[in-house]
Amino acid sequence: MSELLGLVLEVKPLQAHFRIPYNSLLLDSYPFPPRTTAIGLIAGAMGLPESGYRELLGKLRYGVIIEDPGARVEETAAIRKLTHIQRKDYDKNRGEWPIYPIKKILFHGPHYRLFFAGDERTIERAYEALLDPVFTPYLGDSESLMYPAKREYARIVSVEAGKETTLRSLIPAKEWGRGGRFLVMRRNNLTPREYRMPVGFTYQRTSRRAVYKRIIAFAGGFVEMANEIDVLLFDGEPVFVF
Repeated sequence: MSELLGLVLEVKPLQAHFRIPYNSLLLDSYPFPPRTTAIGLIAGAMGLPESGYRELLGKLRYGVIIEDPGARVEETAAIRKLTHIQRKDYDKNRGEWPIYPIKKILFHGPHYRLFFAGDERTIERAYEALLDPVFTPYLGDSESLMYPAKREYARIVSVEAGKETTLRSLIPAKEWGRGGRFLVMRRNNLTPREYRMPVGFTYQRTSRRAVYKRIIAFAGGFVEMANEIDVLLFDGEPVFVF
């Protein structure tokens, strides 16, 4: 097995939206880039097709620290939509199309630190691609362009395995369920909450289906776990990776 190398990407977009796909009339958002989205960002910067993205999902391990969740904002839009039956009535009566409100959740001014671990060749290629991307990098939807948090926003670091009880990164829900506490450090914070994060896909012919893991996300503080959990140390920073 080749030695792991780490890539740390620090970003601060103007806005971010990472859709939680469960309700068509509420475009809710994760408060962090899910694994599939973050690796998709790398794949896009590298100019990879779907097959290359699929391969990259198997090569990279991923973790994230929400440095600042940003401001949660709701946008509402109205769409006009007809069902098959309603369309017949509309053609007959020339009435108004029914209006459906769509609410979209955005995070303005968030700050994320994304951690990737993989073999040396993959990490170096990803790093070079981020400095000169093939496609425009964005976080979530196409309106959420990626902006660097600072001049040296991408860096290659050493990685080693470790165990830790105090973390600032996302953690598995099952580990949180074994005991832990959240210590607040900032006013703008997110208390620990469970999400189903897409971590990969299963493929069948031309279709794909997301694979989810239950995780705990938080911001503005750190968690102290009752038991040690396996982490990767990125230049000494403990991060749980998926």
